[in-house]
Amino acid sequence: MIRKVSNIMVKDFITVNSLDGVKTIKDIALEKGISYFPVMENDRVIGVITNKELIKAHPNRIAADAMTDSYVNININTSIWEAKELFEKKNVDILLVEQNNEVVGLITESVLDIELGKHIDLLTGLYKSDYIFYNAAKLIKNGNEISIIFIDVDNFSCIDKEYGHICGDKILKQVAVLLDRHKPKDTYLCRFGGDEFIVLTPYYMEQAKDAAKRLLDAVSEYPFLNEIKVTMSAGIVGGRRYNRRITEVYKTVSNLINIASLASAKAKKTRSELSIVYEADVNEIA
Repeated sequence: MIRKVSNIMVKDFITVNSLDGVKTIKDIALEKGISYFPVMENDRVIGVITNKELIKAHPNRIAADAMTDSYVNININTSIWEAKELFEKKNVDILLVEQNNEVVGLITESVLDIELGKHIDLLTGLYKSDYIFYNAAKLIKNGNEISIIFIDVDNFSCIDKEYGHICGDKILKQVAVLLDRHKPKDTYLCRFGGDEFIVLTPYYMEQAKDAAKRLLDAVSEYPFLNEIKVTMSAGIVGGRRYNRRITEVYKTVSNLINIASLASAKAKKTRSELSIVYEADVNEIA
């Protein structure tokens, strides 16, 4: 399941009053090793103070003089991926996690980066499947179309056996680079596992089919090391949205991925390069 900020938030934090002195706050920061302080006034947060503000602030000033508004309040059920987007879009220093209108935790970029690092494939540098599940759920909830392209390398086990695993790893790295370079900007890519990759698109079937063909061509035309010929097969599944309300989003996305993977296997078996399952109502797939 998609991780939430409640799983990683910093719970051990100290709030300060807007009238507290900067020197006092500096002393607390040194003693407790705390870098972020929500600033309170009349039982509500009116700003935050970070080490950056503490370094610049004169010790005789008060918290209200030193604080910044570089923060965003988020719900405790916010996903880690949405938190990532907020840091990128809002350009803030900290996210304040709320439950029942009370701040119960903090999220910093460093804390988030550590968690997101667990979702990055070490070989290719691509995100793992959790990234696809989040963005697919977001597209569905926003009423967008959705098609999934499931891609895997043809006869990769033979490449491993004939040229060795080191060579196989290098090929997978280059395949990841090519897919990332040639995928449309409004799509999402992950390494699903082994020699399998997923591209999530907000497209109808025909546009997804064109995108898949470009990706397969980019790989097949590339001069890999040792002049190894590398080709890939793909399966596509997607559908038009008639009923805008889907309650079991995670189940829907899982089923889409499973169907697309079976289509990819069919394409590989029949040597047809590309296999399209069908364009159906996504609600039916759930």
